[in-house]
Amino acid sequence: MTQRRAPRSIRNRLMRAVLGVVALGWLGTVAMTVLFLDREMSEGFDEELELVAETTLVALETGADHIVPRLVAVTAKENDRLLRIIRPGVPEPQVPWVSPAEDGYFDSMGWRVLRRTGDHEVVEVAHNRNWRHREMGEAAVSLLVLVVPVVGLLIWGLRRALARALRPLDALAGAIAGRSPDDLSPVPETGLPRELHPLAHGLNSYLARIDDLRAIERRFVANAAHELRTPIAAIRARLELGGGAGAEAALPMLDDLTRRVERLLQLSRSEAGLGLGRGPADLVQVVRLLVEEARRPGAVIRFDDGDLERLSLPVDADALAILIRNLLENALEHGTGAVRVVIRPPADGAGPALMIENPTAQTGFVEEAFRKGPGSRGLGLGLSIVAALAAAMGARVEKTIRAGQARVVVTF
Repeated sequence: MTQRRAPRSIRNRLMRAVLGVVALGWLGTVAMTVLFLDREMSEGFDEELELVAETTLVALETGADHIVPRLVAVTAKENDRLLRIIRPGVPEPQVPWVSPAEDGYFDSMGWRVLRRTGDHEVVEVAHNRNWRHREMGEAAVSLLVLVVPVVGLLIWGLRRALARALRPLDALAGAIAGRSPDDLSPVPETGLPRELHPLAHGLNSYLARIDDLRAIERRFVANAAHELRTPIAAIRARLELGGGAGAEAALPMLDDLTRRVERLLQLSRSEAGLGLGRGPADLVQVVRLLVEEARRPGAVIRFDDGDLERLSLPVDADALAILIRNLLENALEHGTGAVRVVIRPPADGAGPALMIENPTAQTGFVEEAFRKGPGSRGLGLGLSIVAALAAAMGARVEKTIRAGQARVVVTF
């Protein structure tokens, strides 16, 4: 199976692009510098040949008359820079080049030679070209060594500059990534660079449109559910008055439809945040009342209040009751055994919690809104209502199934 490559970051792309351009410019500069350095050093070497030749001729012409032809090295222990003194009619010292008949510069057999003729002698000064190339290479290496710290400083400065320039983009990405899925508040546009304003403005427009659509949806659901309550109640009253086997069979279906309408209203109000006060609410009392209300033939509910007489929470009592009622109904409808309800007091820095568990034949909780679980007759609204109310209360809901035991823990 092929693995997906991680997306490349803008910072790395900019770093590689800038360093590539700088490297190309630097290499071009180095190449031009080496050519310039080679030309300048060649001129300097030729000037040295000229100086040695003229100095030797002056010294010979002002010295003794007896001139001994010889071949000497310009510097001790080196044979790369040679000086030859020639006197007409006397055997010439052997050299590794072939001399022409006229004066001037010439190249022969890997040597750069300058020939000068005086009144009684001829002087030839020569440089080995390999020696010249070595000297030029050493100068170029020295230049490169001096440039390396500058390149390191450039990379360091470039990283800092990119980090500073991209800091607003990182802050915007972090702010968006840290949002909850239900947070549709606009992204702050103040303080953003000019290039990021279209992105933030477009995102805010998109969030505003989603918020408007959700508001329209909530209003439609609330209005539809509200309008259905009256005709459903009227139909139920008419069936109760009419009696008969058909009416008796239809009443449970109407009751089920009534519960669904009520859940639609609850979902609409919870998502809109309507009627959510700050409390306080007594968790023990609310759970005790709801457990007694939920008891019905064939339903076994075991309530453990944790030996608490009361447990006050800073939440709306009606919203708390709706949340717990949906969890109880979900457990009774989808479970296969006794429902266990436990209140846990605050401990070890954790807030109070409510746990509801029971055996279940399902393999997992359905967390997608409006999706029914296997074998469910409901619309899948219960857990959606629980999630919306818990988010409004600042509570945390954890749902797990292990070894056929379903558990929901609400931590306040």
